[in-house]
Amino acid sequence: MLYPKRYVASVLLEANTPLSISSGEKSLLTDAVIMTDANGLPMIPGTSLTGVLRHGLLLDDPIKDDIFGYQKDKENEGSGSRLIVSNANFVGKDGKVIEALYDIDWDDEFYRKFNFLPVRQHTRISHQGAASSEQYGKFDEQVVYKGTRFRFELELLGTKEDQDHWNLILNLLDSAQFRIGGGTRKGFGEIEIIEIIQKCFDLKQDLDPYLKKTASLNNLKHLTKFSSNNESRSNWIHYKINIQPENLWIFSSGLSDDESDIVPVYEEEIQWENDIPSFSNKKLLIPASALKGAISHRVAYHYNMLSNQFADQLLKDERDNIVAENNNAVKTLFGFALKDNQGQRGKVLFSDILIESNDAQKILNHVTIDRFTGGTIDGALFDEKVIQDSQSIAFTICVDQSALQDEPIKQSLELTLDDICSGMLPLGGGVMRGHGCFNGKWEIINDK
Repeated sequence: MLYPKRYVASVLLEANTPLSISSGEKSLLTDAVIMTDANGLPMIPGTSLTGVLRHGLLLDDPIKDDIFGYQKDKENEGSGSRLIVSNANFVGKDGKVIEALYDIDWDDEFYRKFNFLPVRQHTRISHQGAASSEQYGKFDEQVVYKGTRFRFELELLGTKEDQDHWNLILNLLDSAQFRIGGGTRKGFGEIEIIEIIQKCFDLKQDLDPYLKKTASLNNLKHLTKFSSNNESRSNWIHYKINIQPENLWIFSSGLSDDESDIVPVYEEEIQWENDIPSFSNKKLLIPASALKGAISHRVAYHYNMLSNQFADQLLKDERDNIVAENNNAVKTLFGFALKDNQGQRGKVLFSDILIESNDAQKILNHVTIDRFTGGTIDGALFDEKVIQDSQSIAFTICVDQSALQDEPIKQSLELTLDDICSGMLPLGGGVMRGHGCFNGKWEIINDK
């Protein structure tokens, strides 16, 4: 028998941040609609999971080709995958996976929320700090609530020698760099593995129980708990930042309400207690993309300073090579878009932050002043709703050690964190109006 072993695992995961599992479609309400199953509930395609697994496994290409399959069109050569990955299906309020067609009670408070998923507003910001007019600077996308649970199944056709490969695959699922869907470098896609149960079926001895095993993701018979022994996290450095507002601050939703033209962004999350889900009250959202943009811009500044590259000493074409993603530190840490068949994804992982809101808000009224007359401009009155809560905010960013081999790049990142913690780099909106100054400290923490 070519492959006498069947390695089978059932994985229950929970979204630690919102997920962006795009269907590639758009609607009247958003530019990017999430992938849903036949019931209209979120799902994660098995192809997405397979792609992340293949990319993340630290194995030589021939071994990856043997496990995941390959195809070479010119040589008319290839083989199928030995790893079978199911779709990750939605876990309902009873803790069971919802499979196939299901009579959803859309009047139920829990399921009704999935008819109106959060929509994130985005604006592409240039290195000059203003909205970019290039590449469609304004767009939005639908996301899945933080706390949503999914279950999927893995099966590897193999031999006794594949045990180590199987353990690597299961350990990768519980690693810091394993993120799912789109926007994994701007705060989306972080997951928590709630449970992995698995078994190796030896077809010479366990043929009957293997044949009786069904394809249902709710059928967990014969499987036992897998204990992760992950060593891959040592490849990542974890910077923990703990800051406290010095004054008013806001991370804007890009929308208005019936009280103000500019309002903070709020979002709900799912909380599980004894495997029973419920939605939280609306929480203040600090989008990781807002943190990433500010940090990226300041990293470029510090790197240029450490490298003695100053704008007034360079020609225009030379200045273009030291800003935005052309800057060496920014390219190394945050990646760059595909150009001339070359590209690189970021090596810094951020996560969205949701914090409890105590409704400590203040409405500020503004009016635009005519610079010539010193008087007000008709119709230019606007107001904003800002946060005056002084509670501490803690977040962690994970950095691939390979990105910090160059000492000036590491110094640039850490000097930027110093700026945040000393109030020299304000965060959020309205920073030119005095908002967003924080103070605090950062530290490198050990792996969890």
